[in-house]
Amino acid sequence: MNKSRVDPVRNEYFYSVLNVPTTASATEIRERYRALSVIFHPDKQRGERTTDTAAVEFLEIQKAYEVLSDPFLREVYDFLGEDASKNPWPTELRSQSVEQIRAHLRRWRIDRSQEVFDHLIRPRGTVTCGIDASTLFARGDDLDYDSRGILTRFRGVWVSQFAIRHSVTKVLNEKTNLKFTSHLGLGPRNDLLSRNNLMGTIRHQFSPRLALEATAHFLDPHLIVAKASYEDNDNTLNCRVHFIPAFWNLLPPASTVSFSRRLFRHASTVGSVAWTFSPLSMGSFEFDIHSPQPFDFSSSENYVHYTDRMNADFTNKPGSVSGFGVGLRAWSCGLQLSGLNSCIRTEWSIWFFELSLRFKAGLEIGFRQMAYLVTATWTNTNAAISTSFGVSTKGLIMRFELEYLHQKWILPITLSTVRNQTLEFFSAVLPSTVLLLGYHFVLKPRRQLQRTLYFRKAERLLKEEKTQLKRRIDDTVGLLSDTAKRHMQTERSRGGLVILSATYGPETDAENLTIDVTVPVQALVHNSQVHIPGHRTKAGIQGFYDPAPTSPKSLRVRYLFRDRQHYAEIPDYVPVVLPLPDHLVN
Repeated sequence: MNKSRVDPVRNEYFYSVLNVPTTASATEIRERYRALSVIFHPDKQRGERTTDTAAVEFLEIQKAYEVLSDPFLREVYDFLGEDASKNPWPTELRSQSVEQIRAHLRRWRIDRSQEVFDHLIRPRGTVTCGIDASTLFARGDDLDYDSRGILTRFRGVWVSQFAIRHSVTKVLNEKTNLKFTSHLGLGPRNDLLSRNNLMGTIRHQFSPRLALEATAHFLDPHLIVAKASYEDNDNTLNCRVHFIPAFWNLLPPASTVSFSRRLFRHASTVGSVAWTFSPLSMGSFEFDIHSPQPFDFSSSENYVHYTDRMNADFTNKPGSVSGFGVGLRAWSCGLQLSGLNSCIRTEWSIWFFELSLRFKAGLEIGFRQMAYLVTATWTNTNAAISTSFGVSTKGLIMRFELEYLHQKWILPITLSTVRNQTLEFFSAVLPSTVLLLGYHFVLKPRRQLQRTLYFRKAERLLKEEKTQLKRRIDDTVGLLSDTAKRHMQTERSRGGLVILSATYGPETDAENLTIDVTVPVQALVHNSQVHIPGHRTKAGIQGFYDPAPTSPKSLRVRYLFRDRQHYAEIPDYVPVVLPLPDHLVN
């Protein structure tokens, strides 16, 4: 850009380059561009100095014309400016109406401003409001006679805890950031949430593996927390120390050391140990094993290599019809040794990526109590909703969480302070019923709509590319046709392998994306066999192309072998030799 000119702060800059009003028609813009091109074209200049100046001006003129002559880019430029016109906007956006484009650009501008604001100070907030509603569901024999009325039960509901926590983070440079956190809590005196404080944290990343972090509490009791962490591909080591400077000579600092390591080379199972020392308590020792396992039933999982599943992109593919085909399942178990607080615990979770749903169930058995917890969470880009209920010997607690733009609201509700099996049953059944109804009427239709839009987009892109692509494929098939005919005649004469029909494409609900590959497959036949390689896509075979990238596809072949008709359906990942082994038997 020519820096001698006024910087293009306003969206009228390109119009001023072409010297046309912002209301100029496409014809006026084109005529003005031609006139200026004649004047400033470098080939029409005589001196070297004027040629260089004209070249700079000519580039500016061309840049302005490229944007303003394109109706879509002109709309983007008018609405968002020059930088936004360089973005890789979705192709399907160009075919929408002006109002639809402007609505999309409005949403993009809001999202962009939120991203900029979040990048500057990273605001994070949490509001926790605990409610004790145990009197509403208490049995009559657990209450006084005067407390059994409905109004009296409602008067017994009270706010057991209230806390607000907010933090902002400022990135000082690539390796260092500074974080300030405020915490305000109202509750019982012995409750951690009732401790008000202001905290400052500085974190420095010395290397990709080593980081140090220090946190200071500015209000009483002026706690200092220092943490060092080391992490590589297989190991993680964390050391944390808590101490109060005023009591440094009286009490040794509380310390926690944890170490985790990937246990197997070709699996993501992780084992971890942690030791905690506290001068005021017994301390603890913990041992845990955690094993996550991705799954993708929309592809043929038996033939997908482990690392392929780990690196799979689950966001840009049609996935399964139900929405339960792609996700992550995980289990963990652990042991904690801490005197009477010792316990064993286990947890199982499953995450369905297509539906953005996560279910988690945990069980803890100790000397003092047994407890279990069930959680369901739905997330998207900017929001998350979670509900859970936990049961222990101390009663039943239901917890709701709502998060939007990194601001979280937590509502734990104590429904009972004693075991109540009837209440536990309905606390599990009612949320499950709501979840099933939400899946049937909201999530499943949404998943089907996403699949439909994906295949429509693939069909549109294929149609746009079809002229050039079809010409290339037709030429390739023409080159293979003579070879295919010779192979067919040879195989027919000796009762060998004859390809009757072969198609390649996604599942049956995308028939418009299925291509005929009979000739290319027949050309591959050699000595009554054809080898079909197993890759992410079979588009590398001559005469093939990928009609729906990222979508699971199959090669469907009908063939004759020993004068008998057979059928084979071969997913992308499966290497196969035709005829199939069970078709070799008479």
